[in-house]
This record gives sequence, C-alpha cells and structure tokens, in this order.
Amino acid sequence: MKTIKKLVLALAVACIASNAAAATLDADFMSVPDQSKPWAYWWWLNGNVDKETITSDLEAMKRVGFGGLLMFDSRGYHDNINHVVLPKPQMEFMSDEWQEMLTWGIIEAGRLGLEVSVNLSTTAGSLKGPWPVGETAPKRMVWRGLPLKSGERYSAVLKHPEDRKYFWDIAAVAVKHDGDLLEPMQDWINAGDGPMDGWSGKKIGKTVDAAPRTVLEAIDLTDKIDANGVLNWQVPEGQWSLLRFGFTTIDGHEYDVDMMDSSAVEGHFNRMGGRIIKNAGPLAGKTLTHFYNVSWEGSVPTWTASFEQEFDKYRGYSIRPWLPVLAGFFVKSPEATARFMKDYRATRNNVFRENFYGTMQKLCHKNGLKWHSESGGPWNRAPEIFGEAGQMTFLARNDTPQGEFWYTGAEGYKGRQMSRPPAMVAHTYGKRIAAAEAFTHMVRHWTPYPALLKRCSDESFIDGVNHLIWHTFTCSPKRLGLPGSEYFAGTHINPNVTWFEQSKPFITYLGRCQHLLQQGLFVADVCVFTGDIPYQHWGRFTTKWSSKATMELPAGHGYDIFSTEVLLERAKVKDGNIVLPDGMSYHLLVVDLDDEIVSLKALKRVAELKAAGALVVFGSRKPTKAYNMSATTVEDDRAVQQLGLKLWANSPTLEEALKTKKLTPDFEGPFEYTHRRSGAAEIYFVVGSGKSDCAFRVEGKQPELWNPVTGEIEDINGWQSTVDGRTQLTLDLPEFGSAFVIFRKAGVSRPAKTPVAKSGTTDLSGAWKVTFMPGRGAPAEAVFDPLMGWSEHKEFGIRHFSGTATYHKSFEVAAKDEKKRAWLELGTVAALAQVRLNGKDLGIVWTAPWRIELTNALKSGENKLEIEVTNPWANRMVGDASLPPEQRITRSNMQYQKGEREIKAFQGFASSDALQPSGLKGPVQVEFFEE
Repeated sequence: MKTIKKLVLALAVACIASNAAAATLDADFMSVPDQSKPWAYWWWLNGNVDKETITSDLEAMKRVGFGGLLMFDSRGYHDNINHVVLPKPQMEFMSDEWQEMLTWGIIEAGRLGLEVSVNLSTTAGSLKGPWPVGETAPKRMVWRGLPLKSGERYSAVLKHPEDRKYFWDIAAVAVKHDGDLLEPMQDWINAGDGPMDGWSGKKIGKTVDAAPRTVLEAIDLTDKIDANGVLNWQVPEGQWSLLRFGFTTIDGHEYDVDMMDSSAVEGHFNRMGGRIIKNAGPLAGKTLTHFYNVSWEGSVPTWTASFEQEFDKYRGYSIRPWLPVLAGFFVKSPEATARFMKDYRATRNNVFRENFYGTMQKLCHKNGLKWHSESGGPWNRAPEIFGEAGQMTFLARNDTPQGEFWYTGAEGYKGRQMSRPPAMVAHTYGKRIAAAEAFTHMVRHWTPYPALLKRCSDESFIDGVNHLIWHTFTCSPKRLGLPGSEYFAGTHINPNVTWFEQSKPFITYLGRCQHLLQQGLFVADVCVFTGDIPYQHWGRFTTKWSSKATMELPAGHGYDIFSTEVLLERAKVKDGNIVLPDGMSYHLLVVDLDDEIVSLKALKRVAELKAAGALVVFGSRKPTKAYNMSATTVEDDRAVQQLGLKLWANSPTLEEALKTKKLTPDFEGPFEYTHRRSGAAEIYFVVGSGKSDCAFRVEGKQPELWNPVTGEIEDINGWQSTVDGRTQLTLDLPEFGSAFVIFRKAGVSRPAKTPVAKSGTTDLSGAWKVTFMPGRGAPAEAVFDPLMGWSEHKEFGIRHFSGTATYHKSFEVAAKDEKKRAWLELGTVAALAQVRLNGKDLGIVWTAPWRIELTNALKSGENKLEIEVTNPWANRMVGDASLPPEQRITRSNMQYQKGEREIKAFQGFASSDALQPSGLKGPVQVEFFEE
C-alpha cells in the first residue's frame, strides 16, 4: 500500500513539474526571457563615442528587445576611402578615456539588464592591441643555405641576420643531396609554406627554392656549435650543403600577438582583458559575461618557440630529421615529404587551436567569464593556411561555438549560410547555444528590412543556430548626422535607422524562435564521420554532409558530423544507438570519408562501436592511407587498408539501414524543418510557403501551433494518426512563413473545424491622404488616388522619401458588422506598417501575410484608419547623391556619386541607382467573417 502511495505521489509530483514546465514554456514564448533574446554587435568607430550616446544606445537596445551586446572598436579594418571613410579617432584605444567609456557602457548595461561581451582586439580578424609586443609578435621560420666543399674542414662563426631585432636559432643541419649545387645565400628566406595573409592568402615575402633536391644523408650539427657561435666540422666526401634554420618576427605585425604561444596570448589577455575586468569590478561575470574574437583573418605564423616540442607531442615523432623539407628538399621520397608537410601544417593548426583558443577559454573561466569566437569560420582554406584545421575541434574550444550568415540583397537570393558547423558542435560537445553573426553583407547599405531578413534568419534556425548576434548596431553620435557613420559591413540597426522603433516585433520573433530552439536536445537519426578534418564551407548541407559525400541522406532525417575527437572520446553504444555523455543519441553511424586518408585510431574506434552493436553504413570511398605519419607508416597504411576492407565488406546502404531501424522520416512535407526534444515535448520548427499535408514522427499526442510572429498558441484540429505511427496534419504557411508545431500532451484525433465563412469585404480604394514626416524632403501631405509606390511618384521629394508617412482614410461599417471578426488586408507594403483604428494602436505588420485583426476596434458608422508606413534610408540617399552636399538631407560616411555609378555596388550611393519599392500599394480592404 505504501509503495502504491509513493508511486501516486511521484506521479503527481512529475505531473505538477511537467505542467509547471509547460506553463513556463508558454509564458516565456509569449514574453521572451532576457537570456533567450538576440544580441547585437555594438561597433565603436575609432572610439567615436560619448556617455550620452552610450546610454541612449543601450536603452534603445533594451527597448526593442535585445538581450546583450558584443562591443567592438574597429581600428584600421577595411577603413578604405574607396568604401567607407571612418570618422577620425576621437580617443586612443585602451586610453584612460576609452576605458572610462567602456566601463560606463558596462555599468549602464548592468542597470538595464543587458549582457556584455568585448572583442579582445583593436580590430577584426586578428589578436592585437595598441602596444608593440616585441618578441611576442607572430613568428616565421627562415633558413639560409651554404654549399660545402667536399672533404674540407668548415670553420666559421654562424652569425645572425644583422637586420633582425628578434632572431632565434633552431638548428644547423648538414645535408648530402643530389640535384643542383646549392648557391650561396646572402639572405635568410622564409621556410616551409612561408607566412601568409590569412584574409587574401598571399605569401608574405620570399619562400623556399623549389629546385628539386633529395637528401641522401643528414647530420644535425646544432650541438657542435660552441659558445661563441663557431661551427668547426670536417665535411665528408660528396655534395654537401649547410642548412641553417631560425625564426624571427613577421614584419608588419609588430602589434599582433603570437597566437601559437600561450604565454604571449596570456600576456595580451592580461594587458587588455585584465584591465577591463578590473574596471568592471563586481559587474565582471554578471554583466560583463564574455570575451570574444572574430574569425581569424590575421597573420599565419609558421613557427613558435615551443614548436619542436609541440610537433613531437601531436605527431609522435621528431621534426629534426625532416627540417630540410621546410627548405625545399625532399626527404626519403616525394610521398613521405608530402605526408610530413601535412603533419607540419596540422601541427601549426593544433598549436593555434590550443594555445590561442584553448588558452583564452581557460583564462576566461579563471576570471568567471565565458569565451566565444568564430574559430571555425570562413577562413581561407588553402592547405598552407587552414587546410589541415579541424573545423569542429576549433569551434569546440568555445563556450558558444559561432558561425555567421549573410543577407545579400540580391534578387532571388535569400542569404549565405555558415550555420551548420557551430550547431553540430553544440550538439556533439554538449553545448546549449550555437551562435551566428547575423545579417552580414556588403551590398547597398540601409537597404534591408525585417521581412527580407526573416528569410535568412529562418534558414539559420533550421540549420541549428539558436542565438543571433545582429551585425551591426553602430554607435553614431548625433554630431555625425543622419543616418550617421557606419561600419563597412552589416545590416544596420540603431536609432538612426528609419524603422528602428518598429523593429521590436521582429526582434521579439527572433527571441521566440531562439527560446524554443534552445530547449532540450536536437533530434537526429544519423551521426556521420567524414574523416579527420571535417569541414563545411558556405552552404546549407541539408542532405549531403560535405561537397565530397558519396551518398545522400533521404529528406526528413537529421544528422550531425562527428570530429575524430568526439568519435574517440565521447561516443559510446547503448541499446544499439550511438550516444554521447550529454544525452544526444543517434540510430546510425555513417562513415563517408572525404578522402582516402583516415587515422588508424579513428578506424579502430569505428570497428569497436560496430562490434558493440552500432549499425554502421560505409560510403563508397575506402581508406588507403593512415592520416598521421609515424615510424610505422607503412604498417599503419597496411592496417588501415586491411581494416577498411573488413569494415566496408557487405555494408548496408543508407536506405537499408534506415529500414532496418524502422526509421520513417522524422518530418515529411514540402517545408524545411528542425526538431528538438525537451522532456516529453517534441518541438518542430517548420519554414516554407503554401498549404500542404505534413507528417511528424510523433504518435498519440495533440499537436499545437505556436506562431512566433504573434505569440499565439492553439491546438491543431484535423490531425490523424497514420498507419506507420506518425501524426498527419495540414499546415498553411504565408510566403516565407514559419511555425512551431509542438507535441507535449496526450491527445486523440479530432476533425478539422469548419472554416469561418467570409461575410463581406469593404474595398478601401480611392483617394488616401498621406502625411509625411518633416525634414525628409517630402511635402507635408499629398493625396494618392489611386495608391502607388513612393518610388514611382513624379515628385522628387516623394520619390526619394525615406522615413515614415501616415495614410489616412475613413470608411463606414454597418451596425450588423460591428461585432464580427474582421481583418485588414494591406496588400503590398514596403517595408512595414503600424496600424491604428479609431485611435487604437493595433500593432505593427512587418511580414506576410500582411494583415492585422480589427475585431473589437471597429464601430458602427465612421471608422478612422491610420497606417504608418516606413521604408529604409536608401531612396533618400540615392536622391541626395544627385545634390550638392549643402542641399543633402542625409549625412553619412558613405560615398555619394552623381550620375552613372563608377564606384562598386557596395560602395555608397549613386544617383543612377534603382530605387527600392516603398510605401503602401495595396489593395487595402477589410474582410468580415461570420462568428
């Protein structure tokens, strides 16, 4: 009896907890909690800030619904007279005044309940400060060769280069070689790949001689150099050369930090981050919660002081015998030489990953902060730069892995995504948040608006991102005019943007989506191993996990890519599924290698998982070589080949494996989807356009429709269970629409409700009075009969108007229609509209279906309708480009060009540019429905 009572009590407690969680989910969907809201990049342009603007900026962020900010002071990054001209520096970076401004910003953010992250660099794409760093700058390996005379004694002082302030010896190696005689070298030149510019991929300085020479014998002479730097050595018979290796700092990077040196990274952290933490006082860890670094576009060093030891740690063999390869010689064979170079590059990236990102993460944690960066971002992927970098493991050295996506503004092109990699890392490394730099672009500025931005944000959500950092909110003091000075890239959002005060519904939409997509765990059927350096570049990768995939996942099944690290250290088998420590579970493991090279450890781990009961599917590309070179390379290659033959034999197809596991599509329909599971709740996010039947792999639960645009939640009627155990229902999405379908409580099929019949329509055609906001070049008012777009108007001030204009119209409602349900259909709107009826604010319409409910605001007799329509700045700036500066309404740091465009498309405005559709074109009508 006591056992039954305990069971009943436990069930009651579980039920109460479940109901409380559901209530919280509901409440937080309607009113988004601060921790689920999007952030914004907060750009300071050359320190052009003041306390008044800081306060007004942060209050504005809070007002429209941001939850935090990422502060960035750009110095010298794309400050280009041919693009944007940044305002002259107002204060020096990290000066006392600068620190006072940042501390004020942190204090004000704390007052407002905003979180703060700070970019720990004076610019984007690198790690640097305002201080020359001397010997802790990035390093390059250099070498110098000297032919030796056969059979003679060589005795000389091995001097350092006289023009180098910082220089360190690595080794002196005598090599007997074939091929041409080495010419005496007066200069030291770059060894290995040579340092490169991370953004352009261009080499910095002269690199190795490419003349083909093979080392026949090598002798390390480093320990034969005496205390005075003298080498005294008897040269054997044959063609011998002396190769000297050293390393020095990279020219032009005197303010950058050697990110392969953990002590140099820590020094930078202490110089900049330490001061910011100290200034923040008790707000550090509470309001100041993160430090940051953007995607790496800086120097690509080729050596650091600890590199020899690091190479031995990561590769398991000494680099010394292979040093001649870095001077352009072959060692052993061309194939062995190529494999060594692969190891050398991989080691550079491993050291970069751990000594920079890993060190920063540890230091942040030590100080009660978190670390985030675009560490797996859109790098130059040349082999000499980041070709051997494991994207997933780099992203995993963040508390919040981050990618990015672009809004391009091109007709028919919705965006450019780099969202899947950080999402997959969040799933496979047990991280709750996957972030994205959102809405980046370098097309015409002040052009996008929420309805267009929704498309690419939805794609990012589908790809697995659940936290957006809007790029960009620029601090632009009043003295810089309107729309003011801006960063060279990004979709601008600050109080100077015409539609800023109307942006809250869209930002709330983003917060609602983020809140639900941060719940529970991602639901995926398949985990994929593509090799030791998995990488996905720009793209969606919906059913193919890489550009080299040999198979395609049927639609309706989610997947994640495993890094070798996850495969070796986190993956286990439970009840025939692949499981991870944080709760992620996958029905199948797919091994679909990007090339024929794979680490033996990884392949052995796949064999272990298969032996433990995992169902494994193998792609058509079989392994032939071991990833790492070692003393047992030949044996490792043979082992990889033999194990590959064994594993790949009789592999099922992907379709057969899904059938074996009885895995029907998790979602079936013409829309895109993502699926998360939180306790008993199944959370589907669906994106698309049109009406269609859809099937969800959930049985016996009531589907609910959660509208992230409006915050409305309603049970779905007209659903039914299918013979294969799924739920089928009909979704009707507006153009570029989205919805959450959530299953969280038991239910039985019920018939669809009979649609409410339309009882009448009132056409609001004819003349509209339009009043324009003052100071923007348009007349105080105009009459539009019929409605037309502003950009089509013959009057210059209306054609080039940017801002808000109010449409006024009165219409009659019969007494019989007063209490009916009614909707205002707006037709074509550019870009968004705020509606008032009889003095009552009904809200903002910013996306399809471009309608708003009028019920309970109507009255019998005359009704006064006001529709405030706002468009972006672009049309006014195009108009101003035709005017002399003193007649312009706008002021910005963009170029203005009269006549035909000669500047590039994303560089300012030309008077010949096409105008954006703007205003209210309709048709506008009121639709009445029976009760």
